[in-house]
Amino acid sequence: MPPAARQHIPPLLNTHGIDPTRPWVVLHPGATASSRRYPVEHMAAVAQQLVGDNIQIVFTGTAPEAELVAALQAQMHAPSCSLVGRLDLGELAALIEQAPLLIANNTGTVHIAAALGTPVVVLYALTNPQHTPWQTPQRVLFHDVPCKYCYKSICPAGHHHCLRLVEPAAVVDAAHDLLTGVPASTMFPAEVLA
Repeated sequence: MPPAARQHIPPLLNTHGIDPTRPWVVLHPGATASSRRYPVEHMAAVAQQLVGDNIQIVFTGTAPEAELVAALQAQMHAPSCSLVGRLDLGELAALIEQAPLLIANNTGTVHIAAALGTPVVVLYALTNPQHTPWQTPQRVLFHDVPCKYCYKSICPAGHHHCLRLVEPAAVVDAAHDLLTGVPASTMFPAEVLA
């Protein structure tokens, strides 16, 4: 990781009103396939509850995901910071490395967090049995469904239950566990953790 990327993050957070001495999380709501995206209204509920619990939110994503994050911010009715489209890959990695926690769909950001040792809550769509985080504190949340491993970018059943049925409260609880140092777990259906 370029040293300049690491040095860039603290002043950037400060400019956006993030106090690193208070709890904060990076929330990465996007994914290339719609079947791997936690529903916007659920992600907004997660973010709003975390802010209500005095946890600062830093949204990340690529420039095309700006609309998604704007929709989330509009629904959550609470302050947050958006760095969507403002970070190159090195800066994104530096941000994730410095973050106390990442919450994301099953995307490249989760693998960055695992590589850097950042705790992660991953909303894991069961479309494809891929790698989950390892060697870092984590919670892998999903709802087990009979149609799992469909290998589709759009939910062929149209219900998106593998993620839609993961309650926001389960995500918030997982985030609190990892922020407070509760030992890491392996993959569990979200209904088991709720």
